[in-house]
Amino acid sequence: MRIDAVIPARMGSTRYPGKPLVDIEGFSMVEHVYIRTRMSDSVDNTYVATPDQEIYDEVESFGGEAIMTGKHPRATDRVAEAAEGLDSDIVIVMQGDEPLVYPDMIDDAVEPVAEEEDVRCTNLAKSIETEEDFRDENNVKVVVDKDWNALYFSREPVPNLHDATFDEIDAYKQVCVIPFEREFLFEFTSMEETTLEKIESIDMLRLLENDHDVRLVETDRDIHAVDTPEDHERVNEMMRNDELFQEYS
Repeated sequence: MRIDAVIPARMGSTRYPGKPLVDIEGFSMVEHVYIRTRMSDSVDNTYVATPDQEIYDEVESFGGEAIMTGKHPRATDRVAEAAEGLDSDIVIVMQGDEPLVYPDMIDDAVEPVAEEEDVRCTNLAKSIETEEDFRDENNVKVVVDKDWNALYFSREPVPNLHDATFDEIDAYKQVCVIPFEREFLFEFTSMEETTLEKIESIDMLRLLENDHDVRLVETDRDIHAVDTPEDHERVNEMMRNDELFQEYS
């Protein structure tokens, strides 16, 4: 079984333009994600998929492999274009704004797709520790059923705290390590963009609206995505004390 990881990266982020190339403790963000993804025992090959020459050149400069793609509104569509030229069984969508990702997180996310016949796509999920993070629209919240399949994804605080306090609920956020069966990835991209997907700007809603399961895998790793300049500052501080960073810095 061949498992390939593809990191979609573009310069034109709405909330933080140019963020794949921002410096984090002497490395570009995309280089951190690339190095840490390659450390996964599950991953055979790692690529960066980008429509931007600046990112392509950066990846080439640190010895990585980059694939030029067209411009796509969704990261998953960009990964699918790159995967057309790969002989993969499983394709992992590795979001390029998660520079603190750990290899074991990737291994955990891949396992159900590799070993369970009825699981074709997984997401990692992390418990939300504070009400501030719960209300932060940059964190994609996910509600799960008893089998840990996703019921809904939202940038809004779900479930709604109508008759409860934050301390009384189990709240989770999506962590963007998303393995797909290769053919299911292409099935995903052949579907029309859906209403809720557009409203929430969350890819996975396309699957839920088309009656497909998305299995969630819980992680206890405390990582932080870079969506804003403020996140960049926070991640710089976290990286200085990160054990895995000490191994490759």
